[in-house]
Amino acid sequence: MKEIPVKLWLFIMAMTVIKLIIASTTALGNDEVYYWTYALNLQWNYFDHPPFVAWLIRATTINLYIHNELAVRFGAIISSTIGTIIVYKTGKLLLNARVGWFAVLLYSSSFYCSIIAGTFILPDSPQMVFWLWSIFLLLKITRSIQLGLPTLSLWCWFGVATGLCMMCKIHGIYLWVAVVLFALFSNRKLMVQKGMYVSALISLIIVSPFIIWNIQHHFITYTYHSNRVSLFHAGINPLAFAREISGQIFYNNPIVFFLAWIAIFSFIKTNHLLLQSEIRLLLCCALPLIATLIFLSIFRDTLPHWSGPAYSCLIFLSALKLESISLSKAKAIIGASMLFFLFVVSAGLITINFYKGTFSPQKGSKNLGAGDPTLDLYSWKETGRIIDSIYRLDKSSIKNKPIHTIVITKWFPAAHLDFYVCAKTGLHTYGIGEIFDLHQYYWSNQTKQELTVGENAYYIVPSNLYDENSLNFIKSQFRNCTAPIIAPIFRNGVICKNILIYRLTGYRR
Repeated sequence: MKEIPVKLWLFIMAMTVIKLIIASTTALGNDEVYYWTYALNLQWNYFDHPPFVAWLIRATTINLYIHNELAVRFGAIISSTIGTIIVYKTGKLLLNARVGWFAVLLYSSSFYCSIIAGTFILPDSPQMVFWLWSIFLLLKITRSIQLGLPTLSLWCWFGVATGLCMMCKIHGIYLWVAVVLFALFSNRKLMVQKGMYVSALISLIIVSPFIIWNIQHHFITYTYHSNRVSLFHAGINPLAFAREISGQIFYNNPIVFFLAWIAIFSFIKTNHLLLQSEIRLLLCCALPLIATLIFLSIFRDTLPHWSGPAYSCLIFLSALKLESISLSKAKAIIGASMLFFLFVVSAGLITINFYKGTFSPQKGSKNLGAGDPTLDLYSWKETGRIIDSIYRLDKSSIKNKPIHTIVITKWFPAAHLDFYVCAKTGLHTYGIGEIFDLHQYYWSNQTKQELTVGENAYYIVPSNLYDENSLNFIKSQFRNCTAPIIAPIFRNGVICKNILIYRLTGYRR
């Protein structure tokens, strides 16, 4: 760590303060709180993803002892810090310390790298550590081959890094795609490297538990994801394509995004001789994933943050491009990128916590706030307090049969109810419905008290997530469903959404 300059440590500390503020002042999002439920029951794989994010949350919450947003997200902040150091070392390895510093600033001004994966807890959070470590190792391997140095130990570590990357998110397989492409089209010497085959074996051993899990569960994860991106019976979807492109631009920071593509075309045009092999390697690590997602988005909905790891590779090309221009221009570009980042983050925090009411056009009591994404990160603690008070009143009434269960039909807002309501009240969620709606809840039922015939329950949904079809399905499963208790949630003095609480009696099964 002696080679890390003081200014980098100071910068990391400043960015950490920003992330701690965000992590402490916003509720967990739909995905984050769902991944927290993974940590309740550790497994080798889950419906949506491999297990590393569950292990990380279990660690940062001290085996689930600490129950707050910061503890759940702390692993993402730690991962981002480690990733930042790797970015610096990679940039320095490519050319010099200034390239490393430029890469750090660009990396930190990316919303994907600093916020989506660097503050919010997602499988992407630990994935980025192992993805960046893998890139660093690949560059070292390339340099070592050029210099005639031994590479076996580097290949072994690469096998560990890529294996752990795939245990975070299956996107890590694209690192091996990059190795194959680079070996076939740029550096045939890799094909005779024994270390590459040892590395592949190490990766396979690391991911074998999650492969076995999928075999045992009929590859449900990939059945689900293939349905999401299947091209069969799918026509051209220009809206999905537009969302993917615009998402890539915004999530990676528009300045960082366009600088990356300018760097790509610049290096292709000039055929940079000094770092030709390294540039080709970085392109092999980035372009296949980006191209795959853009192609899929022509037909089906995709999520723009899936391309985040690929753009992290292009950040190094951007840093090299900045090194090739005047220092004043480089500082101006980086300054604009950081200012835009800080403006958006500040505006987002203010909007989430202080916007008056909701900017959703839906104003009915049952669908108030629909389509307002800021509400997923707001008021869940208050929701827990409201439901706890209603539950206590219901328990104190002799007339009422005891209720132990909140029935759910979808994984969201089920996970929010688990984290903010069930942990407070002692109730538990129980999923009824289809596996592709319930996701991991389809199996978590096995660890919970079964809903029995004749039992009473609650059905609870915020108005911004209200779905008439789900309610009708719930009603069909019970003899009676009361009119909802409607509890308003205020933001800056104006109602932003309602919490709808239905009492259900007589489960039919």
